[in-house]
Amino acid sequence: MKTYEKVAVGGTFDNFHKGHEVLLNEAFKIGRNIIIGITSDEMASKKGHDIEPLSVRRKYVEKWIREHYPNRHYEIFVINDRYGPAIHMEDLEAIIVSPETYLVAVKLNEYRMSMNLKPLDIIKIPYVLAEDLFPISSSRIRSGEIDRNGKRLKPLKVAVGSTNKSKVKPVISFLRALFANVLLEIFPVKVDSGVPEQPIGDETYKGAYNRAKRALELVGADYGIGIESGIFSHEFGGKCSIVYQVACVYDRFGNYSFGTSKGFMLSEWMMKEILKGKTLGDVARKISGKHDINENEGIVGFLSKNIVTRFDLSYDAVKAAFIPRMSPEYYEYNFNIFNPYDEK
Repeated sequence: MKTYEKVAVGGTFDNFHKGHEVLLNEAFKIGRNIIIGITSDEMASKKGHDIEPLSVRRKYVEKWIREHYPNRHYEIFVINDRYGPAIHMEDLEAIIVSPETYLVAVKLNEYRMSMNLKPLDIIKIPYVLAEDLFPISSSRIRSGEIDRNGKRLKPLKVAVGSTNKSKVKPVISFLRALFANVLLEIFPVKVDSGVPEQPIGDETYKGAYNRAKRALELVGADYGIGIESGIFSHEFGGKCSIVYQVACVYDRFGNYSFGTSKGFMLSEWMMKEILKGKTLGDVARKISGKHDINENEGIVGFLSKNIVTRFDLSYDAVKAAFIPRMSPEYYEYNFNIFNPYDEK
């Protein structure tokens, strides 16, 4: 791990929370001398929120340092612009930023280089996520949505873009496991997928996306989830047709993620029926003699003798779709917490 003689870190530090702790901890971990910029009351007032007074914000920062790094050297500067003293300090070597303020640091380096100063190493910490997998932020704490440690205080609303129980049940099961300590409100709703009844190839992704987004918008939810079962052709040994469940998770900030289930192969006869305009559901009903098979085990359950069911495939697809949510900083997600170039 590279260490530095002098490191800068800055912020408003309103409603001092776990994210601030991670930011400061990284600075003290890699730097010998720490420069801390705290937004002035005048600058903070431009955000248009009820920001805590500077005296309170500074008190929490100093208290945390006393408790965790009591013998370390640091200086606090009250800043009235985005860059503070970091813009002109010749001996400053690095700056610690969150994903939201990374572009501010990039701009800071442009100004430093224009003044013939050495650009700073930019160390970007990961998002610090609350229980609901959205970043902890002061604005969310102020609204009463989460507490300072990221505990969700309000119900998490999830819309499912289907009322088919073979899709809804696995979604509920997975969400209860993922958000075990969160009060969930789950709303299955009918929405138009915007694709043919039996999607093929990329139509499957489009259908899952449309279901997730439209369900979220209809309910006004935190997350929307869409699941679509589609057929994908692969050129191997002639023509190989594989069925996958595709899930899309769409959030209230406009970010989306996809995941797929395990796949299984269709026979040539089954694929010929599909190409004639039939759906997987039609084929499933024909070979099983069960009218309600699509809301239960599905064609995969019938073919596998229930070793694998439609529930399993939907569960796996949704689970995979949440993978990017665990490390959103690697997916360039935008949570729109604030615009670093917006004076407000």
